[in-house]
Amino acid sequence: MARLLALAIGYVCGNFLAAMVVGKILLQRDPTKYGSGNPGTANMGAVFGKKYGILTASGDLLKTAVALLVVALWLPAKVDLAYAGLGLILGHCFPVWNHFRGGKGVAVAALVSVAYNWQAGFSTLLVALVLTAAMQNLTIPPLVFMLLFSCYVTTQAQEAGIVFLIMTLVMAWQFRKDIVDFFAGRGKKVDILYTIKKKLGIKVN
Repeated sequence: MARLLALAIGYVCGNFLAAMVVGKILLQRDPTKYGSGNPGTANMGAVFGKKYGILTASGDLLKTAVALLVVALWLPAKVDLAYAGLGLILGHCFPVWNHFRGGKGVAVAALVSVAYNWQAGFSTLLVALVLTAAMQNLTIPPLVFMLLFSCYVTTQAQEAGIVFLIMTLVMAWQFRKDIVDFFAGRGKKVDILYTIKKKLGIKVN
């Protein structure tokens, strides 16, 4: 019963799509009709600017934090945080109020992972950051991060690990077109090292 409650709390909170709120209230635009059509941080930032990308990420992190806090206060078992995370991912990726068309859940997954096990969460996120810089890609690194984290958690707590693996599969489904594009050589490249150097005023060729 507790697990179902945690899942429900996560799903309800996950339905809050920050991109839709930011887009329709601040921009008077529907973000699903611009760029990649994905109501998430990357598309908001790419189409409307970093300011709106940051606002979107902040909103998604806030809803995640609220759901996890509620579950942590009401439900004592640590595994309930994993179920809340699954609910958040399902709500974010398949929001009922937006005809089940949502984002990809990267920011949500990152915070859920760190909240569940901060050491493993930060370690696998670091791996994803290095991969992002090396591959200049925003599709494969998040999935590698979630897969590594899920496998680690499975060795510590099998049930929670399986829940995280399901979250990974949901994210992979949302990334399915990007995965195909990546292996077909059509993936969009993002050079974060170039961006960082430019912000720091370091001369780049």
